[in-house]
This record gives sequence, structure tokens and C-alpha cells, in this order.
Amino acid sequence: MNRADAYYEPTDYDDRSDEIEERTWQLMKPGAVFDHKDAGRVLEALGEISLADVESLQNAIDTNNFELIGRKIMSISFAYMESIAKEIAETEINEE
Repeated sequence: MNRADAYYEPTDYDDRSDEIEERTWQLMKPGAVFDHKDAGRVLEALGEISLADVESLQNAIDTNNFELIGRKIMSISFAYMESIAKEIAETEINEE
């Protein structure tokens, strides 16, 4: 094998992850459709909570530390809204 044979050229592919990430954040910014700090969206996220998050939230509640409880609730809301916004962003960007 000579040096010319050793050259690696990656397969050309269309990586749109930066565009998807940007669109996800646009959908989640304050006042946007998937604003995770909107009370209605927080309630929606809590309605779709996973069993693991239920247990984690209960552990926070058991501490009687309201700051920790609030952080956990907002974390659940953020993760839920991010997953929806990312799914929509992927659909929008990949269909272009």
C-alpha cells in the first residue's frame, strides 16, 4: 500500500444537527410555542411524567426543600419540551 492508498476521505453526508439544534432553541425560547417556563406547559410536562421522574420528584418532595422541588419540576418541564421541540425541528429541517 502506498501513501495515496492510505488517505481516508469520509463519506459525504448531510449533517443538519446544528440547524436542528438552532430550531429547537427557537421553539423553546421565552414566549415561544414550547417555552418550558409557561405554566400550562409545566402542567403538560407533569401530566406526561415518567416513572423515574415521579420517583425523583417524590424524593425531592420528601426533603421539604422547596428550591429543590422547583428545580426538579422545571427540569422535568425543560426535558419534556425539549424532546417535543427537537422532534418537530427534525421533521421541519429534514423535510426541506
